[in-house]
Amino acid sequence: MKKALTFVLLLLTVAALCSTAFAEVHLTVTSWRVEDQAAWDKINAAFTAQHPDITVEYLPVTATEYDSVLQTKLASGNAEDIMFLRSFSTGLQIYNAGYIYDLTEDKVPNLSVMRSDLQAPWTTKDGAKYGLPGSVCYGGFFYNKSIFKEVGVEAPRTFAEFMDVCQKLEDAGHVALGFGILDSWMVAEYLSATVTPVTTGGKAWHDKLMAKETDYMDPGFVKQFDWIKQMAEFFPDGYQGIGYTDMQMMFASEMSAIYPVGTFELTVIQSLNPEIDLGWFFMPTESADDPYVINFGPIMGYGINKTVEGEKLEAAYTYINWLAEQEASELFTNNVLGQYAASGNYASIENPVAAEMVAATEGAEYFIQIPYQQLSDQSPDYTSAIQEAIYKLLVEDQTPEQVAEFMMNAQSWYFQK
Repeated sequence: MKKALTFVLLLLTVAALCSTAFAEVHLTVTSWRVEDQAAWDKINAAFTAQHPDITVEYLPVTATEYDSVLQTKLASGNAEDIMFLRSFSTGLQIYNAGYIYDLTEDKVPNLSVMRSDLQAPWTTKDGAKYGLPGSVCYGGFFYNKSIFKEVGVEAPRTFAEFMDVCQKLEDAGHVALGFGILDSWMVAEYLSATVTPVTTGGKAWHDKLMAKETDYMDPGFVKQFDWIKQMAEFFPDGYQGIGYTDMQMMFASEMSAIYPVGTFELTVIQSLNPEIDLGWFFMPTESADDPYVINFGPIMGYGINKTVEGEKLEAAYTYINWLAEQEASELFTNNVLGQYAASGNYASIENPVAAEMVAATEGAEYFIQIPYQQLSDQSPDYTSAIQEAIYKLLVEDQTPEQVAEFMMNAQSWYFQK
């Protein structure tokens, strides 16, 4: 009897050990990128193929509802295990509320491969990291190669060439720059934030702005308004009422030759018009000898919910660390077109336009997208202020200096010592 009992206890012990070793963990991930469902299903299937005991479910929320839905879920303790974090103040609010874990290199080794400027959007002032950088995009200009060929022009390298190309496109009957100022985020992220890096001289100026060692009366910042005013000569009629979706349709239907926007728009353009012959160029510089200074936007980071514990927490660390490995980075970059894995850990890009865009960054200087780092911490934020400033510049015909003064007054809260 004693032998039988011992045997039964041994079987139960072995069973318990086996169940621990092969216990299945199910992770949930939430995001504002509903349109990337198929891509993430593919990415997560590849992860599970390597980690059969861990499954991952992607549960996105419509972008316009994401922030409020996530806050409600976090407050009630029902949020997903892993969440996409917006950059700077929005993500920081979630961290400061105590909802997500600090991340360290011992738990997430691939933090070490990320550039410091990529980590900045999910790092506190005292150096605590709470998000693994996920993806970036770049600001610049899509152009229609067929229209350029028809008119006999090429992608410009200098600002003077840019204006000359626009003039020739307009003379040939085309809308040169398909842009409007209705949507503040487009004005902030893909007009001001694309021009400013070049006119101010680059990252060093941005660092000074973040340290409050310069301000909006700096000649380089004022100069952006002069350049924008010249560019606006080639905007379509009624540009004051033209918004993001209008710009998309104008360019995809080949009504405009150039579309100022971010690389993320690649998927949309190619889905709307699979036959369009796309090219890309970054913001032209003063001189052809000047390196490109690129407006780049860290789009999202990965954070882990503090309700996740034990074996599930270890699985979450394993998962987000894997997202920076080469296989995941290539799957992301090749399936979420126009966004690039922040790790840069991809050997090949299948889409030729996506490959052309990232190849053009070689030798360039990166300038983190101006509206969000510190300048969105209070109201009015940079995005709303710059939209009003550009309206004053273009519609009310104020001078660049007057508009710069308006920006100083609007964001005086930032420059106060």
